[in-house]
This record gives sequence, C-alpha cells and structure tokens, in this order.
Amino acid sequence: MGSMGNPSILAIERDWRLRRLIRANLEVLGLKVCEAADGQQGLNLMQANRPDLILLDLDLVEEEGPQLLAELHTLHGRPVPILLLGAEPPSRSLIQQEGVAGYLQKPFAVPALLEQVQRALNGAGA
Repeated sequence: MGSMGNPSILAIERDWRLRRLIRANLEVLGLKVCEAADGQQGLNLMQANRPDLILLDLDLVEEEGPQLLAELHTLHGRPVPILLLGAEPPSRSLIQQEGVAGYLQKPFAVPALLEQVQRALNGAGA
C-alpha cells in the first residue's frame, strides 16, 4: 500500500455520523483519517495532508460542482483516487471523470466500505 507507512484517507462528507462511522472503521485497518464537512474544508485539508484516497459525498459535488473533483484529484500534481459516496448513482460523466476510483451507495455496509477503500488504495499504483 502507501509507500510512507500507513495510507491516509480524507473523508469529505456532510453527515457527521457517517464521517464518524467511516473514521472508526478505517482506523481499525490502521489507516489515518481526516474529516471534512464540505468541499472547501476538504481542499484545505488536502493542502495540509497528502491523502492517498479521498471519500467524497456526492451531494457536495452537486452543490459545489464537478470542478471540486478535478481540484481534489490534482491538487498536489499527484493524482489522488476519489471514491464517491451517494444515495443515488453518479452520472456517467461523473463516474468517468479522471480520478474517480469507484462509487459506494449510501447507506453502505461496513464490509463494502472496507472492500472499496482497499481496492482503491491497491489500484493507486501500489
């Protein structure tokens, strides 16, 4: 997995309960998790931390626009895979956007979350 010890995850999700669930379950795997409640906070955290994977609430993408995805993906000039979380599947154009590693439908079961996260991390040039 990540070359520098434990991979880190940035979870950008409006619902704090869901962020807490994501964090609790990913930390069990030894992953570091940062939380953001919106896209701007997520971008700020991206500047400070270089996550190996981003979990992104689709509702925020719809509010803040698809450029949020592009900004997050290439902020460090090093592409970061993005796993979309949403109650409705994303549009085909969104799922094909560069950087999108997959989609997880809410509400999701924890095993599905862990499987998607590990697949995205392993697919990220590991």
